[in-house]
Amino acid sequence: MLRPVGHIGGYTVVKPIGRGKYGVCYKAFKSDGHPVVLKRFYKNPTKGRFAPDDHEAVILSGLEHPAIPEFLGVLNEKAGYFFVLEYKNGMTLEQIIFKHRHRFCDGEIFNVGSQLLKIMSYIHSRNVIHGDLRLSNIIMDDNGHISLIDFGLARYTGEDGLDFDLDYSCFGNILLYLLYSAYPKSGKKIWYEELDLLPGQRAYLMRLLRLTEPFTSDTAVVEGFRKNFSIN
Repeated sequence: MLRPVGHIGGYTVVKPIGRGKYGVCYKAFKSDGHPVVLKRFYKNPTKGRFAPDDHEAVILSGLEHPAIPEFLGVLNEKAGYFFVLEYKNGMTLEQIIFKHRHRFCDGEIFNVGSQLLKIMSYIHSRNVIHGDLRLSNIIMDDNGHISLIDFGLARYTGEDGLDFDLDYSCFGNILLYLLYSAYPKSGKKIWYEELDLLPGQRAYLMRLLRLTEPFTSDTAVVEGFRKNFSIN
């Protein structure tokens, strides 16, 4: 275990692991040595108090999936207001691509995409839109297993005018990052002219990104991905 930087509500805090618009996440340990994430919220400048996002707590409490962190509770301490979340081992895709310069091959792209679509289909079956699918919110462990974190912008279908197509377009952006990770050098051309894509892959990505007729169901998104990105 790393040298602790503090103790909060019975947890030993060892290091910050992420920072966003609404707060900071820390890796911490319970007294039994089990790791957790403590998500501390910034103070609301107008209200003068800590401002947790109730959407995240409510939504996570209603989800049960091995690739989604479990919501374990809250801490209301002098140091701040915290969510306690299950800790997921691994590195974010952002770290893997930009820090470690990993080049994803076709098989790895299919593996990541397939797992992410299973998670996405699960939350959509619960009428949940993640709303923030991006490289920094996807963790891969040493065995290649994917976890989806940070439900701070998640909403139920119809809230704030959101629908599943937001997650579809974010999934398309993730695929582009994975494809570009193996591209020798990005020029000034747009992605569908620059990347060496099959016609079906190009058409699929354009639908995800809502450049042509968008997808309207998870089934179509999953089937399209398998058809165009399967390595078999």
